[in-house]
Amino acid sequence: MREPLMFVVTLDTEPDNEWARPSSPATENVHFVPRFHELCRKYGLKVTYLLTIEMAENPFLGEFLRPRLAAGECEVGAHLHPWNTPPLETVTDDDFRYHPYPFEYPEDVQLRKLETLVAAIERNYGVRPVSYKAGRWGLDAVHARLLERLGFLVDTSVCPGVNWGPSKGHPGRSGGPNYNSAPTLPYRLAFDDVCRPGTLGLWEVSPTIVFYSALGRCIPGVKALYSRYRKVRRAFDRWHLGAQWLRPYPYMTAERLARVAELANKAGAPVLNLTFHSSELMPGGSPYNPTPESIEDLYRRLDGFFVWLAGRGVEGVTLTEARNRIAAAHASRGDGKGA
Repeated sequence: MREPLMFVVTLDTEPDNEWARPSSPATENVHFVPRFHELCRKYGLKVTYLLTIEMAENPFLGEFLRPRLAAGECEVGAHLHPWNTPPLETVTDDDFRYHPYPFEYPEDVQLRKLETLVAAIERNYGVRPVSYKAGRWGLDAVHARLLERLGFLVDTSVCPGVNWGPSKGHPGRSGGPNYNSAPTLPYRLAFDDVCRPGTLGLWEVSPTIVFYSALGRCIPGVKALYSRYRKVRRAFDRWHLGAQWLRPYPYMTAERLARVAELANKAGAPVLNLTFHSSELMPGGSPYNPTPESIEDLYRRLDGFFVWLAGRGVEGVTLTEARNRIAAAHASRGDGKGA
């Protein structure tokens, strides 16, 4: 008998409008987090707040989240923006402009930046974070091994079927990671390749991404063409029929969010992972919700989607709770991929 479907909210809790590449990050969006938290709590959902260094040290957010964390309403994890996190050892002539991927920094610098972020969360929240997302989704095998070394249990950086290669960090290097071959279901990361299952203690619970069009799901080769050829991708994406995230973009109605969740469930996903940014909760905090009206529309769509989830008995859990249940299920089956 299949276990109840789990539902995770992973919120990249980061400065305002990082898309604009500010050199002095602001954190006004912390004041818009309580409304979202209360909406999730209304439906029995738990938020996993993945904190950058600025947000880990923000006093308003700490005062709001600490009692909610103690009450089991949420989880506090880590989200490394390496261009903002000490030690500020640069790899370009302007890291604030280019936003290099974490793996574009020397390994020892990556480690020290992670240690700085972990220490800030421990100092301000009294817990050691065990859940993680890399800035700009930038995970590679070296970075994954550093996470395991620091005691992290679950990552949510790998985006199945997505190639970030064209999206540059360091202008002189090869761009972002290619996750085209990554599994869609949760798995333990391999020592040398984040796109295949292995034996690290670090589990990957990816954001929920499905191919929306039945053509891509049912006809062999369509997904490969979509991944390989920009014209094919543009043709599907023009009508939002290609790779669709469980993410509340402005075009994602409650019905479309429910459809993505339904498709993921049919594909055997044990957990749904809704992801977006804290800055999207503030008017002008992101390119997606520039006005107060767009924020109200966001909440209407989220509320409609959460009503749909509640009607299907979906259980709200944190990212680490989902990881632990999945690991235990693997261990009980004796497949060698448990915790």
